[in-house]
Amino acid sequence: MAKETVQDRQWVWYGGRLSTDFVNTCRYRFAGGRELLKAPDDLAAWLRTAELTPAEVHITPSELDAALELREAVDAGMQAAITAEPTPQDAVRVLNSWLERSPAPRPHLVLHSGVPALEQRLDPQDAHSALCRVAVDAAELLGTDARRTLRICPGTHCSARFVDKSPGGRRRWCSMTGCGNRAKAAQHRQRQTAGSGRHPSSEPPPTPL
Repeated sequence: MAKETVQDRQWVWYGGRLSTDFVNTCRYRFAGGRELLKAPDDLAAWLRTAELTPAEVHITPSELDAALELREAVDAGMQAAITAEPTPQDAVRVLNSWLERSPAPRPHLVLHSGVPALEQRLDPQDAHSALCRVAVDAAELLGTDARRTLRICPGTHCSARFVDKSPGGRRRWCSMTGCGNRAKAAQHRQRQTAGSGRHPSSEPPPTPL
């Protein structure tokens, strides 16, 4: 699914799941974090760009606060899964509160090479139902063996969350065009410096992906 890049908001879509992309609306958590959902209009733009709502929806400040609470609960669950630590009860409570209010999906038939397949479809029309869909995706990820595919990018200042769908589960970077290339460049500089006997310089901060 192609996503547009909104000017000055710098959404990223390499998380591999709806819920990881939502968590990544806070960038560079290793360096204290860069918040991309600063105002209700930012959340409305993200929901629209993620194709969760058919058009820009009205978001109240209290809805933004609830969305950020949901995002951090999902992230707490992801971090616990990655580090094999107990999931915080508060995170589970927040997720369950959204799951309990989630609208029921409707059955829908789709054809694959002429063969019908049954799908459960949910078409959010407002911010609440869209965020419920994020919560459901997070629950399906955290509450199943799929949580074993969760990763955190180790790139300098990055910390992006993503699902590793690579063969053998060996994906390391959020994206090879960003942190992957920077890591390769840093390794190349270190090899050159080691060969010349000079001390390696510190790696510069990343440019936005």
